[in-house]
Amino acid sequence: MRISSVLVSALYASICSAAPAIINTTSGLLQGSVTNGVSSFKGIRFAQPPTGALRWEPPIPFISTRVQNVTTLGPSCLQQFPFASSALDQFLFNNPADPPAENEDCLFLNVWAPASQNRKLPVLVWIYGGALSFGTASLPAYDGTSFAANQDIILVTFNYRTNVFGFPELAFLWVQDNIANFGGDPDQVTIMGQSAGSQSVSSAISRHTSGNAPFRAGIMLSGAQVSMVPIPSFTSFNNFSTAVGCTQAPGPGRLACLKQVPAATIRNFTNGPASGSFAPVVDDVTVFSDPLHRIRTGLTARVPFIIGNTQDDGSVFALGLTDLSAFLTTTFAGLVTADQVRPLYPGLNDSQIISEIIKDAEFLCPAELWSGAAVVPEIFGTFIAATATPAEATLSHTMQTLVANFVKNPTVAPAPNWPKYVPGNRTTTLAKLAYSGNVEANNVVQSVQSDSIDFQCNALWNRFLDIRV
Repeated sequence: MRISSVLVSALYASICSAAPAIINTTSGLLQGSVTNGVSSFKGIRFAQPPTGALRWEPPIPFISTRVQNVTTLGPSCLQQFPFASSALDQFLFNNPADPPAENEDCLFLNVWAPASQNRKLPVLVWIYGGALSFGTASLPAYDGTSFAANQDIILVTFNYRTNVFGFPELAFLWVQDNIANFGGDPDQVTIMGQSAGSQSVSSAISRHTSGNAPFRAGIMLSGAQVSMVPIPSFTSFNNFSTAVGCTQAPGPGRLACLKQVPAATIRNFTNGPASGSFAPVVDDVTVFSDPLHRIRTGLTARVPFIIGNTQDDGSVFALGLTDLSAFLTTTFAGLVTADQVRPLYPGLNDSQIISEIIKDAEFLCPAELWSGAAVVPEIFGTFIAATATPAEATLSHTMQTLVANFVKNPTVAPAPNWPKYVPGNRTTTLAKLAYSGNVEANNVVQSVQSDSIDFQCNALWNRFLDIRV
């Protein structure tokens, strides 16, 4: 009888250690799981299903007091993969060997927290990329176990409806209301994104005024909203409405019709060759046409931020492009010629120059303008350890540490020799990370000279935007 009691006690202790205590939140009593000393809560519903009458409406918080089993990642939102580049986009952003399920009911978030803690921890909220048309937090690459375990930080990821900058806001508010129950500090929240996620971070900084942002710092990797045409175009939406049988004049009647169209029908059209793109619309509430002016005039959140891009950001968008003259004519309406551009990129062939131009126009210029106005698996630690070199493993830990140092205290340099950016001069105030093969925290930063390209970037970006629209 005594042996049985011991076995029962051991079994009970094992069960208890395998699952964290239930966490009380506005979304209910959450029961997650523990892996490698990290409590994970996956697939937390933070908004009511955006279906039926709630389709294309501002998200409404999901409130519950019931026990919720949150051990599985939620579905992706419906994805729109541009027809011409669908295969490549899915390879990069949708884990094609095992893609996450898609569902219009997709507003779920995930939390990873160190299982043992005796103080309030800083929080990092991650926003995925995907051109505001595709992408999902429900990918293995964004698993937060390594980050939480190595850096003693709580990591939050979430799915949101694409094409709309403003919708991440409800997830930010959920974090403010609930993260303390996971051991996090709502006053130490940093938001970070890559590509379209980075644009969402910049948009969040732009739309919040000083002192009321639900975060205290931002990290923007390869993207920032610089300017947008204030007058929207509804051509793509009108064509879509007609294609799915909602031919009423724009207004409540057509909207009511569109809310009854099956989600599968919408996805089939938007992923076909007849679909156009669906960009965010300037409404002067969630998206502004000139965020740089708002920054300069003190109308935005006054928070520290890191902004930059990866070394070869333009390469993926330049695949198959070899005719420099044709590219310049299409992209910049013939404002510059190939003979004028080639000397600016010495030692590169035309394909490489196209890649560099895309990087400069799409990523470097916005980063420069934002700074002047005011490598994802490595960061998450989800690289393939079995095939990684020692340098790759070290770089992963270093990049995690740099991000974590900034999250913990965004007012100091996250690594030795990392200078604070100073606009408008040519001193070494820009930081290249691991460009020379240095991957240790004490040598990963290479200070380089600012080229003070504010004016050129402004002119180039505005012309580039006008042409694209």
